[in-house]
Amino acid sequence: MAGKTTDRKKTKDKGAISEASDNVATFTLPDSLPCSEVEFPVLIKRVNRANWDLIVEQREKELKEIEENRESKKEPAIQQPFLRTETDYIQNRVFLYLIPALEETLNKAKVWEALRIQKCFFNGIDHIVQVSF
Repeated sequence: MAGKTTDRKKTKDKGAISEASDNVATFTLPDSLPCSEVEFPVLIKRVNRANWDLIVEQREKELKEIEENRESKKEPAIQQPFLRTETDYIQNRVFLYLIPALEETLNKAKVWEALRIQKCFFNGIDHIVQVSF
């Protein structure tokens, strides 16, 4: 019977138990406790319903405010009359000479039948240069 005995010493300390029971016995609730001092937990039941019309409307307002803010931060581009933009320069200076040269090159390509035959003696780029200068 080796497993039934223990090496622990058995002590009988009833003093601590009796002190705890005395403390419990001495504690009493007050006779009158006003209800205003007692805070009762409140259980809030809310039904969450998504109002998508309201959500979309709020989002559109936010996006509109962002766009207005972005527009207000943009500096207006002032185009001075003596400065020309790149597109004005190309339209008024380059295409003025290039379009007639391209038309003449296409007419010359038709004569040489360069549009039907890939290997041809006619060189369109050289012809544009000759016409331009």
